[in-house]
Amino acid sequence: ACEQKLDNDYGTPQTTDASERVQSVRMIILSLGKLGGQELNYASDIDLMFLYEHDGQTAGGTVGTISNAEYFVKLAQGVLKTVTDVTPEGALFRVDMRLRPEGQQGDLAVSIPSALQYYRSRAREWELQMLIRARVSAGDFAAGGRFLRELQPLIYRPEFDLAVAQAVLDAREGISRELRRQPGLRGEREATSNVKLSPGGIRDIEFLTQCLQRLYGGKDNWLAGRGAGSTLVTLQRLLDKGYINGRDFFRLATAYQFFRKVEHRLQLRQGLQRHTLPDSAGGLDRLARRSGVEPAVGRTAGEQLLGRIAQHFSEVREIYERVLSTQFRDGGVTASPDRGGQKDLAPGPLGPRLQSEYPGVARVLAEARSTQDSYARRGLHHYLTTALLDPEFMSRLEAKPELIARAGAFFARSDLAVEALCRNPEDIAIVEDPDSVISESVPAAACAPESFDAAMACLRIDHRKCMLAALVHALLGTAQPFETFAAITRCAETAIQGALRLAMADPASPDARWNSGGVPDMESAPFAMIALGRLGTSEMDIASDADMIFVTEEGLCAEEAAAWARLAERFVNAVSSHTREGILFPVDTRLRPRGADGEIIQSAAYLRKYFETEAQAWEAATFLKARPLAGNRALAIRTIEQVQGILLNRFGSERPGETAATTSRELAEQLAHTRDRVEREGAAHGTGSFKHAAGGYYDVEYILAYLTLARGLLPRAAEGPGHVLRQIAAIESAGALDPARAQTLRAAALLYRSLDHALRLVTGAATNQMPEPALAERVTPLLAEWKVPIGASLESAVLSSRREIRRLYEQIILNANN
Repeated sequence: ACEQKLDNDYGTPQTTDASERVQSVRMIILSLGKLGGQELNYASDIDLMFLYEHDGQTAGGTVGTISNAEYFVKLAQGVLKTVTDVTPEGALFRVDMRLRPEGQQGDLAVSIPSALQYYRSRAREWELQMLIRARVSAGDFAAGGRFLRELQPLIYRPEFDLAVAQAVLDAREGISRELRRQPGLRGEREATSNVKLSPGGIRDIEFLTQCLQRLYGGKDNWLAGRGAGSTLVTLQRLLDKGYINGRDFFRLATAYQFFRKVEHRLQLRQGLQRHTLPDSAGGLDRLARRSGVEPAVGRTAGEQLLGRIAQHFSEVREIYERVLSTQFRDGGVTASPDRGGQKDLAPGPLGPRLQSEYPGVARVLAEARSTQDSYARRGLHHYLTTALLDPEFMSRLEAKPELIARAGAFFARSDLAVEALCRNPEDIAIVEDPDSVISESVPAAACAPESFDAAMACLRIDHRKCMLAALVHALLGTAQPFETFAAITRCAETAIQGALRLAMADPASPDARWNSGGVPDMESAPFAMIALGRLGTSEMDIASDADMIFVTEEGLCAEEAAAWARLAERFVNAVSSHTREGILFPVDTRLRPRGADGEIIQSAAYLRKYFETEAQAWEAATFLKARPLAGNRALAIRTIEQVQGILLNRFGSERPGETAATTSRELAEQLAHTRDRVEREGAAHGTGSFKHAAGGYYDVEYILAYLTLARGLLPRAAEGPGHVLRQIAAIESAGALDPARAQTLRAAALLYRSLDHALRLVTGAATNQMPEPALAERVTPLLAEWKVPIGASLESAVLSSRREIRRLYEQIILNANN
């Protein structure tokens, strides 16, 4: 049904083959995880990946034509909506899309060439491992089969690969750390009573099975054939071929079947995705009887169940550690009890090859290995293993081997740095001289004028280098967090303005009439982009989305408005797409009126009407961060001023027949209601959250939003509010905050933003959870360099800040309701 509607609107997706014949293109839906392995539980999510074989354009329909990429993203969205929407009859399934290329940041639908490029060059080992279970469930089965066959040499390598076993241990250790991070008794229970994730549980059996499958599947097709995604089938094949013995097979298979039975019974009870045993004795007894476990002399059924599970945990863990340690010993890998449970790779084949072909690099590497920590050594190993694939580049590195030592210092501080340079080894020059990026940067339109795609590729490369330079200044230089935020925001603005200029200048653009000799007149066009969120406050960080909305002049005819909407969609697709050059950043337009259900672009008149009649207080708070971004700057400034004036009248000033105090109470009540909902929803993030939890960063934002609106302290529309510390200073200077309260807010904002920034720098991912001990060891030195006071410990500093901020939140906002 989704496909039929899209075909009517845009026509069928097409491509042209080598003989210039037009071919239709269809979607491919891959199943992954338990659905791919045909092992779904009663309450399982389903893991999906949407693909299509070729880029191109649709044939055209009642609405017009769009690119195949846009078509298949819309189709994927339609399928997901159909499957996941809650109706009076319930929802079909919960769908998890995080296993697609680039995870949550990736496009919903990806072309096969882009997916193959990703898995060949950038995918992590666990991403290749999870493809063992991939199978085609719907769509173009022939094209999907060809794609999976292309992946086989990546998943199953003929030679023994140390990274395979290392990836298994690293991923498993990450799960164990996550369980232990749960607070108090909850963490202890999760680490010992979770049949899926506890050591010795279902996940260990699956990891071990898949690891052996990958280690031997490249030489033995029997392990990679049909049915290879099923854990029990693969265990049987490993036994048949002698890769595990009969005793280990019996214990692993028995434990797996028993754990899955218990898991089913847990989930059948409430229809929820549960893996942890009940707390109460009665609950344990009921679960035991449902699982076929009866009481014995002197022991209840629940006690019998716990005993059997503990025995299986012990036996599985012994096999897991014994078998994988054998692979490590045979493969030449040695474990080191170094920081945070990390393991060093011994020289193996890398050292001799470097010594033979690139002695200068080998010498500096040996010196770095003797002086730098395990993170640096591991990073250098991964980096040089990747760089060796390019002999020409290695020859240049041999001429300047001192770069290795500086790269080692870079890697010691950041896993993100390792990933960035492994993807593009030649960018190591930026680590030595990050300021060279600015002088060498070439405008995208100038460096690749022959096509829109080529120019966008150039723009992505410039952005990648700009971001790496900011990363170097942050980790090896003197840049403070808010200085780095400003630098990353400038990178984003340059990319956004360049991408918009390219989209408007492209001859294929429906808005080419705004070009003058191929140069788009953005300032005169009836179109503007307004920044919100962290982009609006110039606090963009690693892994930040770019929040923005699109606005047109009022009075455009339907055809003109539709043309600008297509341009906005083209821009979003170009900026957010994953390509061989990488991605610029995800664009989030959900802060527009009506969120994801609203039109992607609205007129200034519609914005005014919406904020006059429908907008809630939280939306008013969101729009306080607005500032002009690209396009017609005058239109953006005028729109922001008009909307903020409306918000001031609605939420911050005296209304006819009402006092200012009454208005402030209503504002406080609405904000408190929304904050309470966010806090409750954020409980899923865990109580260790320093963003969602009571006293976290959201409290700071809501306090500032309330004071700004209640006191009428609107920022200048042309500039935006600035970062959070500037917002606090502006409110304090206006007399809306006394110095003591301002300092409390300032200290908390600095701590939360700096901790979040440090975690992103080290891991490359956005998180708001307190770091586990090994990660805290890497984060704390960065906070010390930035002179962020944390006292006795990071954890105590955050807890203290949360208490102070929640007290201030109650005084300012909750008391305003009384």
